[in-house]
Amino acid sequence: MQLSDRMRAVAALVSPCESMADIGCDHGYVAMELIRSRTCAHVIAMDINRGPLERAKENIRDYGMQKYIETRLSDGAAALLPNEAEGIVCAGMGGRLVVSILERSRALIGDMRQVVLQPQSELDEVRKYLRVNGYLIEKEDMIFEDGKYYPMMRALPAAFGKHERLLAGGLEQLGRRTAVCGNPPDISEICTEEAARLTSVQDTYGPYLLEHSHPVLKRYLLWQKANLEQIRERLNASGRETARQQCRMTELEDALSDIVFCLYQYF
Repeated sequence: MQLSDRMRAVAALVSPCESMADIGCDHGYVAMELIRSRTCAHVIAMDINRGPLERAKENIRDYGMQKYIETRLSDGAAALLPNEAEGIVCAGMGGRLVVSILERSRALIGDMRQVVLQPQSELDEVRKYLRVNGYLIEKEDMIFEDGKYYPMMRALPAAFGKHERLLAGGLEQLGRRTAVCGNPPDISEICTEEAARLTSVQDTYGPYLLEHSHPVLKRYLLWQKANLEQIRERLNASGRETARQQCRMTELEDALSDIVFCLYQYF
């Protein structure tokens, strides 16, 4: 079974358990890896489309895993019953779809032990949803494969606070050294604007990735910084100063400031 680095990393984030549901399973490779690695004893592979689900069934049969993996046609977690799975995997889909799946099955998923998410976009919206709804982002990983960056996370329902508070304290110290926070005596006295900035940085780049100075995140930050600086240079070279361009320039400066702020985590 050929497994991409992305899918292998997603499967590696799953904590050992009895049963998981793979929502949007596509060809079923993540579900099969969970069984092969003995991370799970049973997996429910689910997809909204019959085509990918049929291919998943074929792959499962080819590798003799029918006893351990069952397949279901399902829109999100709609076909999942209470207490059937200890957690879910949602990988390879847009961030807003991930949020929609979590929200539509809020009560069901809220009773689970873990959710493993690998959104392809809108990472900040996913992390904000988790934060607002009481999830703890317990662990994150980031993979660079085929020219793309893939962040992913394991979150625990009803457990928010630990890593976020630790990271906020760490970033406050960085802010003191770089004069970002104006040398406040403690985190409780940071101005509202700066506290909102810390939260936004965590949502955008990941509390665990920042706290642990993840090497692939550093590579991404430097890549993103270079891209934004090129855009800024092109805007400056255009010679035009319309209201729209000024607004765009402000957005660029804010984004670059946040990236530099995060990069101090590596020094």
